[in-house]
Amino acid sequence: MPARPTTPTLRDTLDASLPAWQRAGHRLAVLISGTSDWVMTQARSLVDDDSFWIGPDAPSDTRSLGFRRAGEALGGESARVFVNALTGFDPDALGAAAGRVRGGGCLVLLTPPLGRWPSQTDADMARLVPYPFQAGDAGPAYRERLVRILGTAPRLWHLAQGQPVAPPPSPEPVQTRTADAPPSFPSRTVDQAHAIAAILAVARGRPRRPLVLRSHRGRGKTSALGLAAAQVLEQGLGDVLVTAPRREAVAPLLDRLRERADAAADHDGAIRLGSQRLRFLPPDVLIEQRPEARLLLIDEAAALPTAVLEALFDAFPRCVFATTEHGYEGSGRGFTLRFLPRLEASAVSVRHHWLTTPIRWSPGDPLEPLVDRLLLLDADPAETLPIDARQTTCPAARLEPRALAADERRLGEWFGLLVAAHYRTTPRDLRQLLDGPASQLWAIEAGKAIDQATDRAVIATAATQDEGALPTQLAEAVFNGERRLRGHLLPQTLAAHAGMPDWPRLHGRRIQRIAVHPAARRQGTGERLVRAIAATARREGQAFLGVSFGMEDELLAFWAACGMQVLHLGQHRDHASGSEAVVMAMGLTTAGRDAVERTARRFVRQLPTRAAGPLRHIEPDRIAILLAAAGQQPLPTLDTDERDQLIACARHRHHLDAALDPIRRWLPPALTQPAAIDAVSLDRRALLIGRMLQLQDETRLAKRFGLDGRRAVENACRQALAELLDALGDGH
Repeated sequence: MPARPTTPTLRDTLDASLPAWQRAGHRLAVLISGTSDWVMTQARSLVDDDSFWIGPDAPSDTRSLGFRRAGEALGGESARVFVNALTGFDPDALGAAAGRVRGGGCLVLLTPPLGRWPSQTDADMARLVPYPFQAGDAGPAYRERLVRILGTAPRLWHLAQGQPVAPPPSPEPVQTRTADAPPSFPSRTVDQAHAIAAILAVARGRPRRPLVLRSHRGRGKTSALGLAAAQVLEQGLGDVLVTAPRREAVAPLLDRLRERADAAADHDGAIRLGSQRLRFLPPDVLIEQRPEARLLLIDEAAALPTAVLEALFDAFPRCVFATTEHGYEGSGRGFTLRFLPRLEASAVSVRHHWLTTPIRWSPGDPLEPLVDRLLLLDADPAETLPIDARQTTCPAARLEPRALAADERRLGEWFGLLVAAHYRTTPRDLRQLLDGPASQLWAIEAGKAIDQATDRAVIATAATQDEGALPTQLAEAVFNGERRLRGHLLPQTLAAHAGMPDWPRLHGRRIQRIAVHPAARRQGTGERLVRAIAATARREGQAFLGVSFGMEDELLAFWAACGMQVLHLGQHRDHASGSEAVVMAMGLTTAGRDAVERTARRFVRQLPTRAAGPLRHIEPDRIAILLAAAGQQPLPTLDTDERDQLIACARHRHHLDAALDPIRRWLPPALTQPAAIDAVSLDRRALLIGRMLQLQDETRLAKRFGLDGRRAVENACRQALAELLDALGDGH
């Protein structure tokens, strides 16, 4: 009697389908949705020896990472990668997971039933919502959008509980792949070979002619750095240094070197080829120590602050800046818009090279555009505006998150502006903005007619969050340094670091992000958006509107023009911006205005002490610009002797240090006066700050301001004091 045919298992079905995907070099997207027990049973049946699991409940014998460490998956390769989103979804983890799947493999996403997914509590939101909200208070807009996209995704194998199992889709016909690199090149594609040649040209060439190497993920960018570094070492050109935001990002680079039979590891972790060495050092160590090297390779440069990149190029004139333009690692757009213009201005010449040919998978792979769409990695501002932005009368509007998330064109333009303007943006940021229970979204749109949505484009965008209104006992705990809450950045900073205990009890609104389309900048668009946000906050009873940002002169001027005053300057550089954080705010109610005025006065009053201590490393011209944005502060009352000392220093030869105390009390509020700002140059104001407030060495000041020694510094300070006195009516 013939054996009865057996029904193929889910594993059999997947195994039978993947050879076609391997021949195409494409990657299969698999979605398994249903109850947790059912989904986990199906997923475990698909796990093989070359699988990687991201998220909770990984099988015991499978390599895995939790969501918080998912970024470590980048750089490695696996045939099957599982992302467990049954109890919580982390967009950053999905982005990292997709980059790990090699051609011919599959990405398996595990979710609740799609129809119920948006309404279920998502545990991962617990780290994104501000106090006192819980994960269940988050909105559904982000996951509703995911469900819509997954429901129409081409070549997605969806296994839904209670539904018949459809056969896996077949890959698209293979596009013509770029020819492999010739044997003389140690690379996998001609594209990569050209990148290696460009890197070698930097190492062999004259200084201050850097290379900018850009690509999407999976194009072999980091491997190209390693292959080129090996040739630099082999040819005896000199030592090579490598840096990145984290060591894990350059793992493929180090792997390419370790694969060499003649490579040896030194005791300090360096890799030696012949007499030359390659070392990885963090950016701050490189800037501080400035070790000798022929070439510096900077990987994932877009994830480093502009100030750090500038300092690295200043220290190492033969430099390669490599970055991912879209993806989990950071915003290449921000790198392009912020750093590259400064690099072009300071370098002799800049060479650019783009890696476009995928290496881990073939062109036409369907997983990459699906993940790009799910995570909105390809968001860009509108290419053109339908009308002259200066003529638009469209008002600033508060957006409803679910409506915005349902309009792909509008969402892409809205988020694309934020991506382009901010230091760094990750996929998780979009989810927090759309679903945050204390968040508000804003936009100004230009178009031929308000009711013609298709003819409109987003020209300005912002996101805000409500903060403060904490109970008295909790506010006191924040001030005492005993509690630190999620969210509430402004009130907690001003209480814990600026010493103002009342701020946590005030209910206010913080502008988290704001951006204006390049075609609409310097036309008052941003100020118009801020005024609309302030007017709405005032109507809703908010006491203040504030902002925190990495200190930049242009931003200080913008927020001051919007009516905000400087309330605090952090003493440590922010990792994202590379600058100290500035807090500015405007009062919207009597209580808010009083809090802003008192805090601004305190900031100016305490500046002499802080400038000579924790703020001594800040350039004095930056402090002068801060004071100009602090709002006009009352001048202190000097007694007759002190006033006579001040005048004697400015107009005669009275020793400056003999009048140090009255000058240090008088100078900061004097530099907030509009008349003083107009009459005294920024350099003169900065010199006074460096000499009298920061107490910097006069020899150093002479070099900094191009003066001929200590006596010239003293004379310039006297002249600046005289100009200040004249501008302010001889000290009154």
